[in-house]
Amino acid sequence: MRIGPVLAWAKAVLLLGTFAFTIQPGQSSIRVRNTAQAVGSILTYLRKQNTQNAPVDGVEWQEKTLYAPGNPDFAVTSRLLTSDDWLIEVSQEVAPISRTVYQVTVFSSRFQRYWKGSVRADGSVSEETAFKQLSEEESQRVDEEFMRKTQVAPPMPGGYGH
Repeated sequence: MRIGPVLAWAKAVLLLGTFAFTIQPGQSSIRVRNTAQAVGSILTYLRKQNTQNAPVDGVEWQEKTLYAPGNPDFAVTSRLLTSDDWLIEVSQEVAPISRTVYQVTVFSSRFQRYWKGSVRADGSVSEETAFKQLSEEESQRVDEEFMRKTQVAPPMPGGYGH
């Protein structure tokens, strides 16, 4: 019996096992896998902070894809969730799920409230801008920015590198 093929097979199994172990994270560390879970994590975070006027439980959200203006070969995943009083934008870079960071903006022109931060796949939340009251001018500026984002048309067929 030749030992060469057996050694080659063992090395391949060891190499593949090492690759799978080092590249693939433990699935138990992933708590946020999609936009809905990212929004849920952020809203839970805001409510735990005793934030007045944060969106309440049970709000029905409408979801829409936002498209980035400019280079049609650069795909940006961004979703806009709307209710009667709130806008929530969630964007993410293309990354393995264990390394995904969802950038989230929560805004209400009616209540003139604003929050910006991120949530990682493990559920940890980071604040960039604490939940705050905006002036009427700031609220109008943010509202106009959201409106501009909703006006960008989807890419032409064959865009985003297809």
